[in-house]
Amino acid sequence: MSRFYSAVDLIAGIIVAFARLVIIVSGIALTLVTTANVAVRYLSASGGLSFAQELPMLIFPWFIIAGIVLAAHAGGHMAVEWLYDKLAGQSRTMALIVANAISVAAFLVLAYQATVVAEIAGAEHSPVLQLPNSIGYYALSIGAVLVSIVTVAATARVLRLGWDHRLELKPEEVAL
Repeated sequence: MSRFYSAVDLIAGIIVAFARLVIIVSGIALTLVTTANVAVRYLSASGGLSFAQELPMLIFPWFIIAGIVLAAHAGGHMAVEWLYDKLAGQSRTMALIVANAISVAAFLVLAYQATVVAEIAGAEHSPVLQLPNSIGYYALSIGAVLVSIVTVAATARVLRLGWDHRLELKPEEVAL
């Protein structure tokens, strides 16, 4: 069982590192493209960069879903905590397991449906960059699978270490 927990922790760690990288790279890209477009718009009569209208729409979903993955991993997403406060011991842990199982199932259904829609949207392409319109849907699909995996990891963390280790938020990771 120890190997299982180690593998789950390793996979969750890789996913978290990947999500952080996606946030950094996409955040920088969004900032650079938007800043360049504003600068060109004010410095020239062309009205801005033609691709700068499309690129943020393609990058933004990756930025958002990476943040959702990090929030799910840390336990920082929205949750209904009052139920857990009313329960104790095994019943509280069982409620968490049931809630997380429902969440995992819902995210896997979302991943599947986003893939179905992505296949349909892939027939259309953006006017300037000629990229398929499915990119955002694939971001959602991939992100939903990653949220499912980190939710399983969070559940495993509670089963292995106890209720006090349910959340993994650190003070330096919380923005006020």
